[in-house]
Amino acid sequence: MLVFFRSHQEMITRNHDFTAGGFSPLPSKKNQIDEKFHWSLELIRDMASIFSSMFISAVAYGILMVLIALKLEFHVKNEILMSFSAAVQIGAGVIFSRFLPSLGHKVGMIRSIHGATIVSAICALLLFKYHGFFLWILVIFALGTSLFTCGVTRATIMIDLAPQHIRALIISLGNMSVAIGNAIGSVVLGLMNTNEEFSSFFIVAMLYLLSMIPLTRLKNVDSKVREEKKISIWRYIKNSPKIMFAGFSVSYAMSSASAFLIVYGIKIGMPQSQAAMLLSVLLFGTILYIPIGYITDIFNRRMLMILFAALSLVCVCLLYVSKNEQDIYLLLFLMFGCLSGMKLPAIVLINEKYKSTQRLAVNSAFSRVSLIGNIFGLLLTGAIMKTVGAKGLWISLIMILFLFLLFCSINYLKKAMSGELSFKNISIRNQPVDEKLQES
Repeated sequence: MLVFFRSHQEMITRNHDFTAGGFSPLPSKKNQIDEKFHWSLELIRDMASIFSSMFISAVAYGILMVLIALKLEFHVKNEILMSFSAAVQIGAGVIFSRFLPSLGHKVGMIRSIHGATIVSAICALLLFKYHGFFLWILVIFALGTSLFTCGVTRATIMIDLAPQHIRALIISLGNMSVAIGNAIGSVVLGLMNTNEEFSSFFIVAMLYLLSMIPLTRLKNVDSKVREEKKISIWRYIKNSPKIMFAGFSVSYAMSSASAFLIVYGIKIGMPQSQAAMLLSVLLFGTILYIPIGYITDIFNRRMLMILFAALSLVCVCLLYVSKNEQDIYLLLFLMFGCLSGMKLPAIVLINEKYKSTQRLAVNSAFSRVSLIGNIFGLLLTGAIMKTVGAKGLWISLIMILFLFLLFCSINYLKKAMSGELSFKNISIRNQPVDEKLQES
């Protein structure tokens, strides 16, 4: 047993795995661990630092994504090229996810965030001038890479800091702070009334740089990430297929809804202002993160993931047949909550299932799969809507959620037939996870 200190006030006890060379949470006597845990002022300050950094960065991106849309609308006026710009930003994260663990190992997690944040600030300033689509795409690619680095690394630090027995609640608070920050960003831009002036891009750059300041207190908490032998993303997918598919499916559904909800509203005859409200109502479902985070810490996370997938499918099916405007608003709100309830257990599971030395790598792999889901959602949903009309949005979401539930059913059926299905797999209560993936 090895005992070490995060601060002078907080003691953390972990098992030392001599064979793997890393630290892993104690798999047994969970209740005793929870009883010994106590909040310290130092830990509260650490959590406040990471949350404030995430929030400030989210506000900056909330402003920037509006500015990017305005620039493209003015200079490009081509929906295909505009979609390509969005896909490049997402694809940058998919490509760089392969190298992120190595960067964290060589540079350190806090320094990685600082470096990527500076790149984000520079990109924000460069986007003020449009010098042709090719140069625009280069800057967008650099921006996507830096945002991916910051987002995944910050989330990994947050999960490392989170007490194990309320990890899901901490993750839900982090996700909520990002969503609220993005929403506030567009409001702030409207209040500034500067639109595409240089001052708007300058404020974005300053906000990005400001988001670095809270993290300076964490430089001694985890300045270096310990990385073991590299593990292929395909091994993560093979070892955690339901978790990875859940991340893919939620990202597919959310990117589709976010991109095409306003188009859907207009196509079914809503005024433009009411159609825009559809997206706001969807994002307002952010408030459901808190109760979902609470129950995720209590109940079986795999079962919750599947249950919320089924509830999401019910909401989408009702949206497909619904014609009442008020019902559509309510169902969108509930759908966001159910999709959140599907993804949150997946994030917690993927971080508990692997050793702390693999955490940055597995979060990078999970994010890569989720980003690929974003790209597929944008492309396939757009194609389906072009073929069958406005209802194609719901057909696309029904398709991906049904495939996820079908996959889970087949997976459990195979386990039952081979005798691998145990009671803890289908237990209602949360069970300790001890399924570490060994390096090759």
